[in-house]
Amino acid sequence: MKKILFASTALVAAGLLGSGTASASEKITLQLGGFSKWWVVGAWNSSDYQTGSAGLANGTIARAYNNVDIKGDNEVWFGGNTTLDNGMKIGVDIHLEAGGHGDMTTDTIDKSYIYVEGGFGKFIVGTNKNGTYLLHVQAPDAAGNWGEGGEMTGNKAIAKPGTVNGMAGGNTTAIDTTSNADGITYVAPTFYGLTVGASYIPNGSEDSRGATQLNTISTTNSATNIKEVYGAGALYANTFGGVGVKVSAGVVTAQTGSSNTLNTGYGWFEQAYGTQLSYAGFTLGGSYRHQQDNYGRNTADLGTLGGISPDGNGSLGNGSAFDVGLQYANGPYGVSFVYFKSDVQHQRLGCNTGVANVCGNDEITAYQLSGKYNLGPGVDVLATAGYIDYDAAVAKVSGGDNNHNSGWTVMSGISLTF
Repeated sequence: MKKILFASTALVAAGLLGSGTASASEKITLQLGGFSKWWVVGAWNSSDYQTGSAGLANGTIARAYNNVDIKGDNEVWFGGNTTLDNGMKIGVDIHLEAGGHGDMTTDTIDKSYIYVEGGFGKFIVGTNKNGTYLLHVQAPDAAGNWGEGGEMTGNKAIAKPGTVNGMAGGNTTAIDTTSNADGITYVAPTFYGLTVGASYIPNGSEDSRGATQLNTISTTNSATNIKEVYGAGALYANTFGGVGVKVSAGVVTAQTGSSNTLNTGYGWFEQAYGTQLSYAGFTLGGSYRHQQDNYGRNTADLGTLGGISPDGNGSLGNGSAFDVGLQYANGPYGVSFVYFKSDVQHQRLGCNTGVANVCGNDEITAYQLSGKYNLGPGVDVLATAGYIDYDAAVAKVSGGDNNHNSGWTVMSGISLTF
């Protein structure tokens, strides 16, 4: 069963906190765990983007960006479990956000769930990532600074124009559209290296503190109005003659809101695949994700709609993303180079509606070099240098551009795990 616990970061957390085990005759005693990670970040945005601003003449400085900032990511984990007389294990895992989010709006409790585990597998109930995310494999990054949570790839270092559409849930090949919405996930026992899992989420935009959504249907096109979600995924991990192999696959389907009364919802479908090969300290890996909305609309619907404006910052739109990377780790050292690219439709109904005449796709491209050095148990020094480009389908404007940005980042940090 240990392999199940190590299938993902969330499951690793539950495994680490398992030291709080109680006997069946005792209450669960919570144990502490978590991490604290802080970065000193240097970032240089495009001069055209900093100059451009609606209502101001080209050449006028409209935005002022600091070239140096401090970024942090900190969590404290509370968890423990008890084993019943029949051998079944029941536990709890709670993740407390502990500072570092500049917007001051991030949930204080990031994840909170209980789990039931036995020879039948493991059930997780509460706010957590969906099962396909938990089992997903993507390109390796030595500093743990990649994907939607990365300082650069998480759109925290270089400003992302609002007209550039990215993948739902962020710059990642993992299916993170529903984030930590309330749901139930089942992970089966690992069989000859194969682990499968599935999730059901009644409302993809709601956590336990959200407004009641029973028996209601949203009527807006938005990633914040994802309704019933079903997902399934699989992870195969094994070693052959010193060569480590990991392969993952997952699919998610959902119903989302519609912007007209003639159609109360439409389908949302995602698929993601990933693989890693490792040998003698080297790890080569990559992954792919595709997202698609399926309109069930007819000509009358299109006439009623008239047109849909660009989807906005990271909301729903047909698109795909992939990453590929190489990492070398030896003893306390680790270094990696990773590449990411997403290509997402700028607006769902194309450019022939007579309202928004913008065709084409928006692209986000990122390159990142990362390093890590372990100073001792739970103490790592980190470094990352990278470049990211946000390219909207909207035509570029010389001397002042709101729709395109790019920039370099250089950062160093320290990570403590406990």
